Amino acid sequence: MLVPQLIAKLPEVKGAVVSDRAGGVIDVVRQKDGESVAAVIGFLSSTVSEAGDHLGLGALHMVSFTGPARGGVVAVAGAQLVAAFVEPPGSLASVEKLLAAAIARKEA
Repeated sequence: MLVPQLIAKLPEVKGAVVSDRAGGVIDVVRQKDGESVAAVIGFLSSTVSEAGDHLGLGALHMVSFTGPARGGVVAVAGAQLVAAFVEPPGSLASVEKLLAAAIARKEA
């Protein structure tokens, strides 16, 4: 998949993981424990999708989160999930835009 290499070129992206929805690792870029991240984002996407359904929001496309020093985004790319970790967290919006555009091009 081209998406992790594309977003990993941004200096604010400190790591990226691509997984399937079951939590299996597909690709890892600059992330020490890709297997743990893949398991967590698989669980996260399932849980957030259920919440979205209950709230009438529909299917999950992208979820972002921030902490004091780091932010992250998890996006759905077909049957795959892409997670990117961003420092500083204020740079998250630009990574979200690039990730959304890359996924849209891949799905087109």
